[in-house]
Amino acid sequence: MRHLAPLLALVALGLAACGPGGVLTRASRPAIPAADVWGRAELVRLEDRPTDPRAYYHFSLGALAEQRGDLETAIAEIQAALRYDPTSPYLRLSLGGLQMRRGAFAEAIRQAEEVLRGNPRSVRAHLLLASAYLGLRNTKQAEHHFREVLRLEPGRAEIYLQLGNLYAESKSFPQAVGAYREAIRLDPASTMARYSLGRVYLEMRQPREAIAILREALRIEPGFDPAAAALGFAHETVGEWEEAKGVYRQALEDDPNNREFVERLAQAEVRSGNTRVALELYRRLQAEHPRDLNIRTRVGLLLFEQKLFTEAVGVFQEALRQDPGHRDARYYLAVTYEEMKRYDEALAELTQIPESARNYAEVLIHTGYVLGQLERLKEAADAFAKALIVKPGDPQVLYLLGVTQMRRKDFPQAILHLKEAAALRPDNAGYFYQLGAAYERNRQLKEAEVAFRRTLHLDSKHADAYNYLGYMFAEEGINLEESVRLIQEALTLEPDNSAFLDSLGWAYYKQGRLDEALRELLKAVQHGEKDDPTIRDHLGQVYFDKGLVREAIEQWERALSLDGGNEAIQKRLERARGLVSRGAS
Repeated sequence: MRHLAPLLALVALGLAACGPGGVLTRASRPAIPAADVWGRAELVRLEDRPTDPRAYYHFSLGALAEQRGDLETAIAEIQAALRYDPTSPYLRLSLGGLQMRRGAFAEAIRQAEEVLRGNPRSVRAHLLLASAYLGLRNTKQAEHHFREVLRLEPGRAEIYLQLGNLYAESKSFPQAVGAYREAIRLDPASTMARYSLGRVYLEMRQPREAIAILREALRIEPGFDPAAAALGFAHETVGEWEEAKGVYRQALEDDPNNREFVERLAQAEVRSGNTRVALELYRRLQAEHPRDLNIRTRVGLLLFEQKLFTEAVGVFQEALRQDPGHRDARYYLAVTYEEMKRYDEALAELTQIPESARNYAEVLIHTGYVLGQLERLKEAADAFAKALIVKPGDPQVLYLLGVTQMRRKDFPQAILHLKEAAALRPDNAGYFYQLGAAYERNRQLKEAEVAFRRTLHLDSKHADAYNYLGYMFAEEGINLEESVRLIQEALTLEPDNSAFLDSLGWAYYKQGRLDEALRELLKAVQHGEKDDPTIRDHLGQVYFDKGLVREAIEQWERALSLDGGNEAIQKRLERARGLVSRGAS
């Protein structure tokens, strides 16, 4: 078993799971928050500042406190200024802005509404209200006040940008597109509007539109990292790996030390199958960040993918020396040992991973597999059963448990779990094949036939299913013509498979075609990687029926040397020896 499909995907961590909302990390530059829009508007009209000397004095003290980051003192001073100039919109809006900065959104709203009572056309009051309502997650009221600003001052591109952000946040994507498009119309040089529109197109699963608008953003502002990251991601979503890598390489030319883009380029190399190039990039990052264990584990995973298992073991062991509690490194070390067939060492690592690990179900699955390889089948079944508690109804775990129960010869339990797995995954030929095998071993031959035929319906090139069904018919002495056709179909797919050759020889034997049976069984011996007692037994039976008793004895003696506890072969051998002792040839 190589239950390792998730491993390479983990190398591309961040890209594999990130939707457009997660495209940008360290390279991000956020959209202008509403509070900043408010702040800029609030500083425009200096003539609105208080004229009363006492009010201005406290206002100035408040401004100094705000510069120091002392919001409490700043608020107290503005409140003192309001006592001397209680009708000042500027002071009220300043106080509201300070309250909003400390998270007192309701107080900010109260101050802005007080200003609107005196001047319903106050753009700054509407901006403060929009910002405060955004802080309260009341998007409907925030949208209303942004719309009021646009009614009073229609040409403000940054407000359309804020509306676009608001719509994008609430997943109202068509409205977001309209708002960003209007922001671009009003401000043709707006990189931020184009970038934001590109992200919305990605959310809408429209990567081509995203690519076009993000290219425009980078044409206007070539060094804008968030747009480059989003553009690279957009190319990746449509499988344009070379284009994505070109974007990341260009970004690195502009900013050679940007770790974000080194990682993105490495991830793109992984996804396009260039694991050697990806390994070079991650090794560069490892040299620059030697204490970053996530980078180190990615290096180990890439070595694993290139089957450089010994090197991978060294990398994971070094990570564990730095941090013995690094669960991912221990898990990957265990899986690497498993691939190397060093099962005892794999088990030793797996048993150290606690149940609180995020991937504990996978830990249990690998534990079950390793225990199975060590022939500790009861413990293997227990591990799979425990995995089923962590992942109830998981078809893969049910399948693995069923196969393990079959190896334990607990065929009713094997059938129970394999039936459930096949019901959950009715398109999985492998599940039906193992279900057929369990039925056959439990002597439920009709059910076995149905399962094998279902396997072949799902996968017309399933050689093992052709062989198993054909051999089952031969063994039972039924449907012998079809038995031969089925096994011949298996051999068309795998001409040198010794087990299939043995099946065909046995089917011929059951039809009484002894010379053809002998020919196929001798080929089976020739093509077998190791001597097989079943083939030797069949060969002995054919020799015996052809009257070549001494040759039969030779084959049965060979079979018993391989399977000493087989009583049926022992009886046949004793019978043949008895005939020889009475003068048979």
